Amino acid sequence: MRHHEGSKKDIKNKMFCFLFVFFASLWFSFSLLFTCYAEDRGHIMTTTARADSDNLPKTEAPILPEDYYFNVESVSAKEEDREKFQFHGFFAVTSPVQGRDDETQQPSSKFSEENELTLWVGKQIFKRLSFDSEIEIKKGFQEYELERFEFDYEIIDKLLVFRIGKFKFPLGIERFVEAAPLNKLVDRPLPSIRVIPGTYSDIGGMFYGSISLPNTTLLKYEFAVTNGLEGPEPKDVQQLRDNNSNKTIGGRLGYEFLPGLEIGGSYSRGKYDEDNQLDIDFLGADILFKRGNLEVRGEYITSRVEQKAADGGDYLRNGYYLQTSYKHPFRLDYVQYLEGVLRFDSVDPNRDVTDGNEADRLAVGMNYFPIDYVELKFEYELENEPGEGIHGKSFVQAIFRW
Repeated sequence: MRHHEGSKKDIKNKMFCFLFVFFASLWFSFSLLFTCYAEDRGHIMTTTARADSDNLPKTEAPILPEDYYFNVESVSAKEEDREKFQFHGFFAVTSPVQGRDDETQQPSSKFSEENELTLWVGKQIFKRLSFDSEIEIKKGFQEYELERFEFDYEIIDKLLVFRIGKFKFPLGIERFVEAAPLNKLVDRPLPSIRVIPGTYSDIGGMFYGSISLPNTTLLKYEFAVTNGLEGPEPKDVQQLRDNNSNKTIGGRLGYEFLPGLEIGGSYSRGKYDEDNQLDIDFLGADILFKRGNLEVRGEYITSRVEQKAADGGDYLRNGYYLQTSYKHPFRLDYVQYLEGVLRFDSVDPNRDVTDGNEADRLAVGMNYFPIDYVELKFEYELENEPGEGIHGKSFVQAIFRW
């Protein structure tokens, strides 16, 4: 009994140390945020424009994943390129170094299943009409999934755009960086795979755009009507057919009130069962700061699920993550960038039940960019789950993109 109590105390002490390191890093990042903002605005804009080139020869500036985002905004709008198809993609290979993850997380102990090929095709059809599509080939090239096939029509430039087809549902901000070349770590935050469906693509229509406000502030909005989910679990995502006549309504509002600093809120609600009786909703808040090579982001997500009494009744679930990263440029031939990443996330898939699915996790990553179009990642994480205590896992990933 004493040994058990001592182990629990040791686990709590270790977790406290790791949390202290994380929040100390977060405090340092936000200190940089307000230091940058206190500088002269003109100098800020100049510094931002030169962020990636000051420490590299202009002719050797690497092509980064941020140069294209696998969406319609990366389609060239130049007059001479409108007849051309834009084609991008990446091949990612992931392997565990220590430990293994459960099926809800990206890496596994089966090396062949973690080869992922993603293909992206887009085209500027007319001046105001464009489309893009994305297909994922994974699980050892045995699973094919049409992630997106969407058409965008600019009604009023960037102020009002209409989208129709299959697209990522506008909930939170992690969806913008879930692809391996844009994800700072090997795996994704726990709330994005255990609360929100991991890849929440749905069929429907949406309006989105951005509105310039006084004092160089910006309001971003997204509003969508889609088929919705077919069940309460994160894996219960609709594909090509709807299982009921109800539609899910939701979206996100974002407000950029300082240069590079944005806060946002998301909400969605719809019925998921065949009888149109049971609701499922999501509510989220997010924050993102990007200045030069520094990025700080965080999200909180909660979800309420209605269930029949025979299935356990209604329940709530929630989770959050905080992540900070910095990308340092070099002048060396085969070291273009080194990027350090630190993230803490926590999730509880059912707040009324303690069943081992809730978890707290601290992840540390290092990304290495040796040449254009190639990125190597290493991630080490410590996870604390009921009944298991603190256990470590580590993964490596190689990404080749074009």
